[in-house]
Parts: sequence; structure tokens; C-alpha cells
Amino acid sequence: MTELRRVDPRTLVPNPNNPRKTQPDARAEHQLALNIKTVGLIHAPCVRELEDGRLMIVAGHRRVRACIAAKLDEIDVHVRSGDEKSDTMAAVAENVVRADMTESEQWRGVLDMREKGATDTEICRAFMVTPAYLRGLMLLSQIHPPIIAAIDGGIGPSYTERNAIARTPLERQRDVWAEIWAESADEGVDPTDYEMSREEFAHFDWEDFVRYLDQVELYARDFEFDDETAQEAGVVWEEDLFGQGGQDNRYCTQFAAIFKAQQIWAEKKET
Repeated sequence: MTELRRVDPRTLVPNPNNPRKTQPDARAEHQLALNIKTVGLIHAPCVRELEDGRLMIVAGHRRVRACIAAKLDEIDVHVRSGDEKSDTMAAVAENVVRADMTESEQWRGVLDMREKGATDTEICRAFMVTPAYLRGLMLLSQIHPPIIAAIDGGIGPSYTERNAIARTPLERQRDVWAEIWAESADEGVDPTDYEMSREEFAHFDWEDFVRYLDQVELYARDFEFDDETAQEAGVVWEEDLFGQGGQDNRYCTQFAAIFKAQQIWAEKKET
């Protein structure tokens, strides 16, 4: 059972058994205080009433500190009935389960706020981000979902590469992605939706991917694998008749075959 109650945040008692023992980051604390001052306290802290009538914080110490820093006279709190065991479980759960929002979650949040009439200035204040960061988030609306998944996983393209990808029609992105991962996807699964693993990313080059979207030539001199590996991967070289003399002017436009050759070559080097 919980009861919503409005109280002065300065009267709340810290939990001596709070599982978060590390010192708070001053910059992050300041940002949260500014955020709460701008949009208000969205998630009410959880508290428990002590025998002497005081309210002890069960979960939400950081939010309470931010509300005090924002000079709020009153905030909503959830007063729960429980004991020290349930309080400890709740406090640990909040600290373990809570995680930063991924870029795609932020992007969807921005879309939702825009649909409700929020301006970009208001969104930047609510998210505590710059207009440039917001523009970067909005690139995701023009990027193929498995690439967004790679971004969320920390193995995605750089901001410059995202710009180039976002300028390419989604249909072209999907076609190229499907060609690259045709052999990696499970039988019966559309390779268009294949999500790259960290192991596969070790052999992947987003710059090459961007070049392939534009059908730019991929030159043999830029890769380490030998001719035997190239043949094994199905790479078919063509000669650039207008290339500079004295260098290897063989090229191809088969990114999927190039990527496969890189994987095979890496496996050979490991054995």
C-alpha cells in the first residue's frame, strides 16, 4: 500500500542503509536540479514513515537533493508501508535497474514531446542537451533500424558517418544491409533486420559502408587480405585504367564480399 503525500523535501530523512555509497557527481547533480526546476519532479521519491512520524527516504535520495537545490518548497512522495527488508530491496532495485536512456529512447522521447507541442528549446532544456545534440538525435529518423541498434550498443557509426548514412534513402540502406548480412542471418530470417554483434563489428568499417552506399570503388591496396582470401570470399577485382602508376589499382564495389574477406583473413591470422 502506498499513499501520495505532499511534503517539504528538507524534512525527509536519509536512509542510513542507502546502497549507493559513491560520492555524487557534482555536475550531474547540478544538471538534475536544473532539469527539475524546468519541468518539475516527474518521479516522486519513495519514503517510509518512522515511529516518530518522520519520513525516511527509501528510494530517490538524488532526486530529493536536487529538489532542495532547486529550492522547491513542496514535492510529492510515495509513502509506503513496509519494513527494513522491503525498503532495502526497493533501494537496491532502483540503483541496479536504473540506467541511462539509449539514444534511440531519447529520440523517441523527443518525437513524443514534439507531438505534444513542445518546442525544440523546451526539449533541449528538458533533456539538458544542446541543439546540435538534438539534431544528431533526429538523424535517427532517417537511419535503418539495425544501424540504430548498433548505435545504442556503442558500435555504431560516428556523427559524420551518420550524416552520410542519413542522406542515403532508407531503401538503399536496407538493400545494402541485407546484402552484407545475407549469410549471417538465420534461415528464414530477413537479413535486412540483422543486428551486428560486437565480434562482427571487429571486422566492420563504417567508413567503407558509407562508401559502398554511394557505390564508391573499394581498392585492394586499402585491405590486408591476400588474393587467395579474396577469391575465397568471392571478391572480383577490376582494374582502374585511370589509376596512378606504380600502385595497386585493382578495385571492386562488392562491400559484402570485402567484409567477408576481412573476416576470413582475421580468422586465418588467429590460427
